[in-house]
Amino acid sequence: MFSNYFRGCAHLMQGFQLIFQPGLRLFLFIPVTVNIVLFAMLIYWAKSMVGGWMASLMGWLPEWLAFMEWFFWLLYFIAILMTIFYGFVSAANLLAAPFYGYLSEIVENRLSDRKNPETFSWKTLLAMVPRTVMRELQKILYYLPRVIALLVLGLIPGINALAALLWIFFSAWMMAIQYLDYPADNNQLSFPDMLRYLRKKRAAALGFGSLTFGLTLLPLVNLITFPAAVCGATAFWCQERKGRQELEWHSGKGTSNQLEQR
Repeated sequence: MFSNYFRGCAHLMQGFQLIFQPGLRLFLFIPVTVNIVLFAMLIYWAKSMVGGWMASLMGWLPEWLAFMEWFFWLLYFIAILMTIFYGFVSAANLLAAPFYGYLSEIVENRLSDRKNPETFSWKTLLAMVPRTVMRELQKILYYLPRVIALLVLGLIPGINALAALLWIFFSAWMMAIQYLDYPADNNQLSFPDMLRYLRKKRAAALGFGSLTFGLTLLPLVNLITFPAAVCGATAFWCQERKGRQELEWHSGKGTSNQLEQR
């Protein structure tokens, strides 16, 4: 299990190596520019909102737990920080989804020794917009009910300590889903089938996702982490597949055959 976890971490590190290769640096520059603009807007908005949110949440605290106010203040702050963080990640990935999907396809061509041309094409990129945006919306719909449940748990004294741990686990899992979905989508794997595949690779997926999540919390580093994670997830996709047997999970939709044909 631990070897699989660290193998997932290694895939992300490979992504950092890939993103700086000639021909891929353009895919670093554009997402970083978009992320800088979004991050600046988010900081400005959060600065004016966090104080009011904290006051509202602390109003839920019973008087008999007033001596633990510092502890709940920390838990609520973490919950707010995670909510803002996911808002930033969702917005950034929604805007950059076609770009990341295109980047993943080019990286997969390289890692798979395919002979497809790698020249950048705005026409190809724009053609990917409807499909990739719909896929991002599927991820948001998967995320929202779970994050709402975690926020509710965070409001319950005595249980919110467990909620803080669940936030970390869920964050790692969502990072794996977010970025492994790009190569999965390019290979015509449906979102439910992609989730089933990741559950079979849970330890490696959590290794990849936890390291990605940790790096996205670091200022400046997180701007590079997003495109690097796309490259790393594509490396994960290419290197974790070991033939047809590993990809057959009997979804009843012929997904494995589609992958083999590609």
